[in-house]
Amino acid sequence: MKTEKAGLWTPDYCRILLANLLLLTAGNAMGSTFSLYIFSIGGAEIDVGICSYIQASACLLVRPLAGWFLDHRSRKAMALWGLFSLAFIQLGFIFAVSVLLVYFIRFVHSAVNAAASTALMTNAYDTLSADTFTEGVGYFGFSNSVANAIAPGVGLWLWERFGAAGVFGAIAVSIFAGFLLCRGFHFRDIPAEQRTPFRQGRIRDLIYEKGALPASVLEGFVAMGSGAINPYLSVFLIQRAVLETPGLFYTAQAAGTFSARLLVGRISRRWGEAPIVYLSAVLFMLGISSLTFANVPVLVLAGAFMMGIGYGLTVTGFQIMSVRVVPPERRGAASSTYSCGWDVFSALGGLLSGVLITAFSSYQTAFSLLLLIYPVFVLSYVLIISKHPSAFRNYKRKAGMGPSVIR
Repeated sequence: MKTEKAGLWTPDYCRILLANLLLLTAGNAMGSTFSLYIFSIGGAEIDVGICSYIQASACLLVRPLAGWFLDHRSRKAMALWGLFSLAFIQLGFIFAVSVLLVYFIRFVHSAVNAAASTALMTNAYDTLSADTFTEGVGYFGFSNSVANAIAPGVGLWLWERFGAAGVFGAIAVSIFAGFLLCRGFHFRDIPAEQRTPFRQGRIRDLIYEKGALPASVLEGFVAMGSGAINPYLSVFLIQRAVLETPGLFYTAQAAGTFSARLLVGRISRRWGEAPIVYLSAVLFMLGISSLTFANVPVLVLAGAFMMGIGYGLTVTGFQIMSVRVVPPERRGAASSTYSCGWDVFSALGGLLSGVLITAFSSYQTAFSLLLLIYPVFVLSYVLIISKHPSAFRNYKRKAGMGPSVIR
């Protein structure tokens, strides 16, 4: 696929960007309603946590294999078959009759979703030239933020009006639409010299891409906080009765995410990811505190807005960092490594919250303890990750160039 002279908004880039938005919208709509779904079939908080653990296990198992397959076999097969299969697997939740069956469907669903999302990310990178790469990755990361901000509210609206059939049916349609979009995509062919047998690869290279690992760890901290709150947020808001319409939380969060888009380009152009780490840590701590202890709707919405800005900054900034020093032939592995940070830590956060809520019988106590995540997040960056070659100041110094630009 020749992209050297093409601008950013090529038909292929627009197709893959929209397909990714549809897939992530489906996933986030499911995330906001999954706890309600579990309770509706007789499950409890701990079952929500176990499903998060199952999701992490499936993603951790599949993503490294998906990254290898994308780099050494076919970009096309994984994207198309992954989306096609996922649309139909999603329908299994409608007909599940027990929590144990949901466990199984959740594992299969998470495994296929991990493969499909890794494929979309990798193919998006392939559409970009050197001149448009940073900007294109930035918009692709921003589509993650948009889905994270808007889809949960859509999921709750569908649940209130149509129940499980409405939620999972709409999700299946969304994913299938993404599949149809990708059918017209021009996929990058894998050169013959890269089609090496699986057993010839080094174990380390098969499992992860070291250039993307620091960004994956940073994103993991954000994912842990998000994964610990989102599965239980709807139930928490309903129990507290501070916000009569839980969907308004996601509307405020979406406003914060869109506001972040106005900030992240200017920040990244001049200072890279460092201020994103510091600013987002403060915003997340203020936002979670406001959500947890609010007794009036305006404080809940203020907390949602601050958390939305945090998501918008980090998802875009860290995704650029994840491929900053990675060669094109390792983009599949880099996509896998970066995404594993979100999958694994998000699921760990969900399981942790399930344990804390069960132990203390209090959502408020559990959410308060989550604030400890963010000082560790900042210290990890300052003491370790800021010294890695993918950190902005080190990359700029080594490359002998000006700062990367996100328009």
